[in-house]
Amino acid sequence: MRSQSGRLFGVMLIIISIMIIASPVKAGKTDKTATDDKVAKKQLVVPNKQIDKAEKVQAPKGDIAVVNGVGIKQEDFARELFAFEEQYTNRGEKLDEKGLTDIKKKVLEKMIETELLYQESLKKGYKAEDSTVEEQLAKFKGQFGNTEEFKKELARVKLTEAALKKQIKQVITIQQYINKEFVEKIKVSEDEIKNFYETQLKEKIEKNLKQEKIQDEVGKFLDKLKEKSEVKRNL
Repeated sequence: MRSQSGRLFGVMLIIISIMIIASPVKAGKTDKTATDDKVAKKQLVVPNKQIDKAEKVQAPKGDIAVVNGVGIKQEDFARELFAFEEQYTNRGEKLDEKGLTDIKKKVLEKMIETELLYQESLKKGYKAEDSTVEEQLAKFKGQFGNTEEFKKELARVKLTEAALKKQIKQVITIQQYINKEFVEKIKVSEDEIKNFYETQLKEKIEKNLKQEKIQDEVGKFLDKLKEKSEVKRNL
């Protein structure tokens, strides 16, 4: 059963993974010092357009952040954080106090960015169909041996099936938005490809090819040495 937990956490972290794809787009970025103080107090608010960005507003009790009036619950944050911590544990790594603090900040920031993307997706009219959500949920359930194992794992990570469906719906909606507004619109020119090759890849490829040629020539040279040398082997 333990081996199935990674699958569950994988789904739980899909939203954060989507944010990694969109990482060049910095949404809701606040002053680092102010952010650090708020995270430490477990109170962070992302202001909407009607609130002065310099104004400090405390998140309501039970919320670790509020994004344009929508709260991010402490329990949701704790669950996402636990998923990351377990990944480190499974790799045999230990997080010190600083490492844990950094992970907390990253997880919270990704959850905030995800909520911002989801809100924007809805504004643009994107919506995941219920049938698509159910289809993805069924595929996920199929990764477990049976329904009982699936329910036990949900209970272990304190997640209900309804909450999981909500996450899947959010993931699909955001992916629709990213695909339409970014993936389909952003093009890479031939000049950009050439420039990347010249600055990033050319030297590495040249070095690898040269190494292969050196090995080949040394091999040929050794073969010639063996032909004109007297070598006795006792093996």
